Amino acid sequence: MATADTNKIALITGANKGIGFEITKQLAQKGIHVLLGSRDEVRGKKAVEQLTAENLPVSLIIIDVTNQSTIDAAVNEVTNKYGHLDILINNSGVYAKEPRPSELTVDDIRHNFDVNFFGAFSVTKAFLPLIRKSTAGRIVNVSSGLSSFHFHESQANCFFHLAYSASKTSLNMLTYQLAQELKKTTIKVNACTPGLTATDLTNFHGHSVEIGAKSSIFLATLPDDGPSGKYFDENCQEHPW
Repeated sequence: MATADTNKIALITGANKGIGFEITKQLAQKGIHVLLGSRDEVRGKKAVEQLTAENLPVSLIIIDVTNQSTIDAAVNEVTNKYGHLDILINNSGVYAKEPRPSELTVDDIRHNFDVNFFGAFSVTKAFLPLIRKSTAGRIVNVSSGLSSFHFHESQANCFFHLAYSASKTSLNMLTYQLAQELKKTTIKVNACTPGLTATDLTNFHGHSVEIGAKSSIFLATLPDDGPSGKYFDENCQEHPW
C-alpha cells in the first residue's frame, strides 16, 4: 500500500525489470504516481500488473529511448493526462562485456552511446518543458561507478569497458551542465551509481535491487535545499566524478 498521496508524477525509463522496476515500486510506495516506462508493451503490462496488485499507483507508458517518435508520443500522453512531470529518472541502459579498447568497433561504442547517453539526452530534452511546470522538478541520471575517473585511478587493475564507461561519463557531464543551466530554478539534476547490482545486465552478480535503487530514490525525493549537479554512490554519499 502507498503510504502517502503526494500528487506527484514520476517517469522511470527501462522500468519493467531490474533496478527500474524496484525504483518504480519504492516511489509508488511513497504515494507518487509512477509511469513505468517500457519499450516492450507485453513486459510493461506484466510489470504494471505486479505493482497494481499491491494497490500501488503505477501506470504503463510505452517509451523506447532510442526512438524519438515513442518519446514524443510519451510526452503528448503525459501532457494530456497530467500537464506536468515532477520526477524523471533516466534508468534505461545497456552493458556488455567488452574487449580492450583497440579491439572495439565504432558500432560497439555507438550502441552504448545510443542508449546510455543519447537516449537520456533525448528523453530529458523532450520532457524538460513538463518538468519546468513542476514546483520541485527532479532529474536523476542513473550512471555507473565505471563512469568515474576517480574510480579507475583507484583500481590496481584496469577495467576495460571503454564504450560503456565513456557513455556514462558523458551522461555525468550532461548532469553537471544541465544542473548549471537550471541552477536558478527549483529543478535539481543529479547522477548516481547503483553499484554492482544483481540484474540481467550484470549476470545477476552484486547486491540486491533494493540497495541498487537506494540512491535514485534519495535523489528523486530531495528536499528543496538538496544538492544539484552532483554524483552520488549507492550509499547516497557524494562521490568524485
